[in-house]
Amino acid sequence: MQIEKVRIKGFRNFVDEEIVFAQQTLIIGPNDIGKTNLLYALRILLDRSLSDRDLDLEISDYNIYSVEKEVQITLYFTDVVEDCIRSSFKGHIKNNTFMLRYSKKPMSEYVIQCGYSEETLEEYTSRQYLRRLNLEYVDSNRNLVQYIKRSRQNLLFMAQEELEDNLREQDETVKQELQKKLDDINSQIDRLNYVKESLNCVNEELKGMTSNDEQMAVAFSSADTQVEELLANLEITYSAIREKMHIGGDGRNNQVYLASWVAKQKIERSKERVTFFAVEEPEAHLHPHQQRQLSKYLASNFSEQIFITTHSAQIASEFLPDRMVCLYKTNNAVHAAQGGCCSKLKIVFDDFGYRLNAVSAELFFSNGVFLVEGPSEKIFYFAMDKILGLELDKKNINVIDVNGVGFKPYIKVCEALNIPFVMRTDNDIFKVPWTNKFHYAGVSRVMGIYKEILSRKNEKLLEYWEENESKSKWECDAAEHNEADIIRDYISQAMMKYGIYLSDVDLETDIANSFLYDSLSEFYGITDKTMLIKEMQKRKAENMLSYMEACIEKKMSFSELKGDKLLLPIYQLIDKARRNTYGK
Repeated sequence: MQIEKVRIKGFRNFVDEEIVFAQQTLIIGPNDIGKTNLLYALRILLDRSLSDRDLDLEISDYNIYSVEKEVQITLYFTDVVEDCIRSSFKGHIKNNTFMLRYSKKPMSEYVIQCGYSEETLEEYTSRQYLRRLNLEYVDSNRNLVQYIKRSRQNLLFMAQEELEDNLREQDETVKQELQKKLDDINSQIDRLNYVKESLNCVNEELKGMTSNDEQMAVAFSSADTQVEELLANLEITYSAIREKMHIGGDGRNNQVYLASWVAKQKIERSKERVTFFAVEEPEAHLHPHQQRQLSKYLASNFSEQIFITTHSAQIASEFLPDRMVCLYKTNNAVHAAQGGCCSKLKIVFDDFGYRLNAVSAELFFSNGVFLVEGPSEKIFYFAMDKILGLELDKKNINVIDVNGVGFKPYIKVCEALNIPFVMRTDNDIFKVPWTNKFHYAGVSRVMGIYKEILSRKNEKLLEYWEENESKSKWECDAAEHNEADIIRDYISQAMMKYGIYLSDVDLETDIANSFLYDSLSEFYGITDKTMLIKEMQKRKAENMLSYMEACIEKKMSFSELKGDKLLLPIYQLIDKARRNTYGK
């Protein structure tokens, strides 16, 4: 059995959205986008820990942009073959599918309905179905100590109930041995000299407080004198190489918490009910390697359907793309890219030729992405961010270099997930392979991107390229290539509208041709521009880093660059991200 999809109308930041799920679903997106709200929508119908009071919504739970002032949450179930569910919802299941709906209007009682279609929905007068169908939820604000205190007895009791008779007998024998040892320990405590001295002091005072016929004395013993008391007060520790340590660090606590929670779910697993699982931000306090390991575990060790929210690129990098729900906001409403989990995302991501690494996965959590050629461009724009106070991190904008992968896969991902992007690419002159001609490599590159991915946006531009592509190449011995230059300028100008920027040549040449020339000349000690550019192109990233560090140290003002073509992409992206997020 599986939750195929949910439709949420008028609830919090969802106006009217239908979201498809997978067996293991990773829910991602920027802060405050609605990941927790999505899980809460599922919990309203399935979490038995929520009371009727929790289901009686606050005014703030109603979406102010919805046409109808009503919250409606509908779950669509498929592959319903479990006997416990079929008996509980008999008459409401058809073709192994059924719907469960929660509706609530202000100042009215909530209503829960069930049926196999809109026409057959009937009201459920109680939530008794939660005995057979429920969702177990792990909050992001989890506390290991409180959880252990609350659930350790249940965990131990359930494990004990599962034991076979011969193992129970073995346990009773061990308990008897433990009781003998515990009695022996308590009898030995009073032999310690400092214990004797402290007891004498206490007992002397006690004599003056009691009558002769009530005379009594105190003694020290371990906290638990009976083995059952000892077992009831067990504490969790973890073993190092030579010693046992009490739980302490937040990262280790998080791992132990999740391990305990998973173990409890597996022990409680029953054919008498169907359980779904939801975990918020499992990566809390864990370093990247542990996050990836945890992600692999969660993605592969649950036979039941599980929903996970995360802000971690490491967690995301271990999930298949068609198991992701990427939330984004536009025009004051939250949407799921591609409607949620779908095969199209897998096709798009397969262009990488390998699973996304953590650097690539950063784009999942971005409000905007600036794609650049390599590390030297990334260093330059990071420095511009710091010097000009662009606040890219605050705006949730990432600069990603595509070195070794190319632009197309990243652009396809951005398009699929509705993430605004801009890109900047070199435009060197190269020889056309297997011919005796030259061309502007950047022009051919961006038109290849446009033709394959973006052509629906401007058919006339595609027609222009098809008519002029052959004219954009020139013979090796040609003294001039004016026609190719005209085509280059036309394409370069047209592409800016779509966030695609062509260098005049490359980053180093463009910087040398900007107002930065004087500072570059001073830094390298070279006045000839051609020689300066060649020097910059040696060990590009290393040289760029050294130069930008020198500029920052001198507190140089780069305000004159604000109107330069070098910075047009980043300012356009900031505007795109703002409009995509706030709708203006």
